[in-house]
Amino acid sequence: MKRYILALSLITFAVLAVYVSAQEIAVRNSSLNGGFAPLSLTLSQPTRGVVFKTAAINSDGTVANCFRCVKATTIHLGTGAYQIAFDENVQATNGWSRFVQADTLTAGEENAWCNTADRAGNADAIFVNCQHEGGSGSQGNSVPADTSFFIFVAR
Repeated sequence: MKRYILALSLITFAVLAVYVSAQEIAVRNSSLNGGFAPLSLTLSQPTRGVVFKTAAINSDGTVANCFRCVKATTIHLGTGAYQIAFDENVQATNGWSRFVQADTLTAGEENAWCNTADRAGNADAIFVNCQHEGGSGSQGNSVPADTSFFIFVAR
């Protein structure tokens, strides 16, 4: 029961963290991702949650390992911003869902979180934005952060 409560608490915290920083992320994504802001829309294809593509990305944007990614066009765009390229169109409207998790890729802890978006100008790539707390006195503000992470692409 304690694990269930802890898991529910962590999920609630993650949802609130994303909600609180949504405006900042939208502005940052707008400038780094070709000027597109999140919209309310209906996807043309359903997603069923079956993972077809994965990647483990180092904080410098290099690929630690992957399945069906394109290493040559997977790049670090700037602090906390990444382009992860795959072998076909991975846009959300085509039924692709993306899950990203900041991870050390080894032992230890990672104090960061990431989110995804379609990559403007490249239908075969995903834009990943990573951030961490702004530090002492940040009052809930976050700042871009280079971090390693796992990304899963499902349909």
